[in-house]
Parts: sequence; structure tokens; C-alpha cells
Amino acid sequence: MAEESRLLSTGDVCRIFEVNRVTVADWVNSGRLPAIKTLGGHSRFRREDILGFLKTNLLPVPRELQPECPLILVVDDEPSILKSLPRRILARYPAARVDTADNGVDALLKIGREIPGLVILDLLMPRMDGIEVIHRLKSEPMYAGIRILAISGYVKDEKAVLKAGAAAFFQKGSNLKELIDVLPEYLPSLKSSMGTVTRTQA
Repeated sequence: MAEESRLLSTGDVCRIFEVNRVTVADWVNSGRLPAIKTLGGHSRFRREDILGFLKTNLLPVPRELQPECPLILVVDDEPSILKSLPRRILARYPAARVDTADNGVDALLKIGREIPGLVILDLLMPRMDGIEVIHRLKSEPMYAGIRILAISGYVKDEKAVLKAGAAAFFQKGSNLKELIDVLPEYLPSLKSSMGTVTRTQA
């Protein structure tokens, strides 16, 4: 993520650790905390180096540095799916962030406001079906990398949806248990992201 690759300033490190600049300078000069020197002589810090410093010194990871799980957007026109699937995802992966949309048009509007890491997409919906949603996302470079898991009650839809660009297809039924089991394969941060339960209402 772009946020994770951003270099932190000495002021950022002071704020995160609640220490003064003298302490940070001591960590740098002693070699305990790696730093990158700018042309102006200022210290900049990589997030991974700070995390290594925390691990070496057995310190907890501040909330600011904890990885944020990318958004999962569930798109389906069935109220029962919109209610049960996010609840089951959060029960299995408490750090997940889940939002919902009940049609393809609203889904695209929400994606325009925040690019999700994963879209769970029903195929048969009013206003705009799932295949059209996939085509529109894949035609835009900004959204083409979004991983899409298609769901449908009809197995015959699998070939078309995979051809359109979905990462996988899951048939509705059995509470979509298989889909929930494999979510970390498509959104690896679910394995390591820690935090409180967060859900954005549709």
C-alpha cells in the first residue's frame, strides 16, 4: 500500500513513540533504528524499519502502524445475503472492514469513493448485472486490479464470469462457507491484520 511505503519524519517517530527528538537521534546514532538521510541532512524512516525496531525491543505495535485491512464490498440484491454474509465474514475475520451495496450502480459509486481490496459480487441484479460491473471495473486501469469473487445460484454462469475477469466463482448455498474459508487467499491481510471489528453500513 502507498501509505505503508511512505517515509516517516523524525516528528512522526516522536509522535508515535511519545519521545523527544534527542531520544530518536540517540536511537539513530547508536544504530538501533535505521534512518535514511535526505540531501538536507534530515532523517527519514521506513515503516518496516520501525516495525523491526519494535520487534527487537519487544514493544507493542502502535495502532497507527498496524496494517489496515482493505475494504471488502459485498454486492447482492438479496437482503438475506447482505445481512448474513458480512456478519459471517466479521465473525471469522474480526479485523475485516465490510461494506455492502444492493445493486451494481451503487457498487460502482461506492468503489469510486474508496477502492476495495475485494468485491464479492452477485451476478443477477437489477439496474446493472454483475457481468457489466466486472466489465466496467476491468476497463478502468484504476480499478482493474480489484479482485472480484462472483457468486450466483446458477453454475452455468461460472464460465462467463471467469472470462469477464472475476478471480473465482462460488455457487450460492451452504451459507457460502467455502468462500469465507478461502478469503485470505484473495485478501492476504486478513491473516495478519489485527484490530477492532469495523463495519460500514450500506
